[in-house]
Amino acid sequence: MNKNTKKLLALSFMAIFIVSTVSVAFLGGGRVANQVNTTTTDRTITGTPQDNYKDKDRPTFCQTGPAKSSNYITEYKIPTACTQPLAVMVDSSGNVWFTESNTGNLGKFDPSSKSFQEFTNSQWQSGEKSMMWGLGTAQDGNIWITDSQHSLIWKFNPVDKSYQRFVFPKSNSSDGSFPQMLLIDGKNAYINDFTGRKIGVFSTDNTSPDMGMTSIPAPGNNNFTSSMVTDPSGKLWYTTWIYQQGGNLVSYDQKTGSSTQYPLPQDIQAPNGITIDSSGKLWIMDTASSYFFDFDPASKKFTKHTTSPPPVSSYGNASGLIKTPISRPYWDHFDDNGRLWFNEQVANSFGVYDPSAHSLVEYEVPSKNPNWSDCAPSSDCGVAQILDFTVNHNKIWFSEWVENNIGVLDPSVPLPINVTASDSSITIHHGQNATVLFGINPQEQLSSPVSIITSSTVGSQTISVKAQQTQVTTNAPQTVKVGITADNFATPGTYEVLISARYQDVTVSKYISVTIE
Repeated sequence: MNKNTKKLLALSFMAIFIVSTVSVAFLGGGRVANQVNTTTTDRTITGTPQDNYKDKDRPTFCQTGPAKSSNYITEYKIPTACTQPLAVMVDSSGNVWFTESNTGNLGKFDPSSKSFQEFTNSQWQSGEKSMMWGLGTAQDGNIWITDSQHSLIWKFNPVDKSYQRFVFPKSNSSDGSFPQMLLIDGKNAYINDFTGRKIGVFSTDNTSPDMGMTSIPAPGNNNFTSSMVTDPSGKLWYTTWIYQQGGNLVSYDQKTGSSTQYPLPQDIQAPNGITIDSSGKLWIMDTASSYFFDFDPASKKFTKHTTSPPPVSSYGNASGLIKTPISRPYWDHFDDNGRLWFNEQVANSFGVYDPSAHSLVEYEVPSKNPNWSDCAPSSDCGVAQILDFTVNHNKIWFSEWVENNIGVLDPSVPLPINVTASDSSITIHHGQNATVLFGINPQEQLSSPVSIITSSTVGSQTISVKAQQTQVTTNAPQTVKVGITADNFATPGTYEVLISARYQDVTVSKYISVTIE
């Protein structure tokens, strides 16, 4: 990949992945980052991975403070400074494994002893960095890792602590290869080549130098190929897309080698995460908005859902220029209770959607790095860059890329409030309105007001939503009237409105289905 292509990819990351600073400052302009110059005067040499950054950049990429906790989330500081943890998984023994994108090492955290181990990759050259998105355990116990910057796949043997590397097949795409996420299903491993327009497939039993990898070409000429999931019949599902220009949901039949494409709704601009529920529905996260979608293969219908607006503490808006903040849902997984979890990257939060209750709960992460948001000096503001997570027996383990922490969210902790809505669905006509009664029920003594927030899957030119009160101070059940109005020229259809109650670092919401006739 030449320097100009790499710069173009970095600009793509600005909208697709996180923000431009990650790609430009972290990945650099070439295939491998330059070696650290120990004679430079712009950095203090510490003998730790933070030496890969200038002194002035260390708060941005390494950390801004100690590990923190809330009622729901506990964070643990990785002993080595500035490892930049990324991919995360939990093994059968309950150990939490994570990739260190600034060291090339694999780390392990034992929740019972609260202890860390980091396994040195002797083949990794000093000063190199790579976004290591994919991580998975094979049936034989070996751990597989993707290395996007160097187009490599690594195998780690937990018994002898050894690393073995394999070259990921080059792509015919002018943008080169970018092995990203990893899915292990039985003995088969799947890796999406994000810029290379293909899915790589290999057997984890294969010991040949090239892993015996075969490629499934992504149909069409879309720029990006996102992560994948298999359904019970063995079909492989993934998305191909061009940022803000549309794309397709692809179903690939591994038995016949044929694929079926379903055009994505125009509202989906950057579909990254994809997972499947017990009924066979696909769930897709749109990282360029606050929306996520489900797709029913039987009806071939997409349904659009929304998160609540991000808390101000995540984006700051010190400049006053942010008019419509978005949450950017990224990856998604189901828990044992059939609830859909996803990380809201720029909202510094986790969301959990309950399809049966038609409800949403969002938990804000305690650590915040102000260098990634529009924060005022000395404010409690920012994001920890939660770029990956995993669900293990209804606990959520995650990494904080710029705060050097591993964290766990325990959703069994009781919520401070619960909410109700008088209607789960309403039907209104053009130019008409309806009122929904939104109930707030404290479950503990509240020490601060509850904010009432609304959002919807369409703009105000279709539906406007207005709560009678924007804040409620109460320690007793209270009801707030919420007006929902259809525009005179609204397009007929069914949409979703989300009514939320935000109390400190948790937001509890109910969805209302609104049909305009």
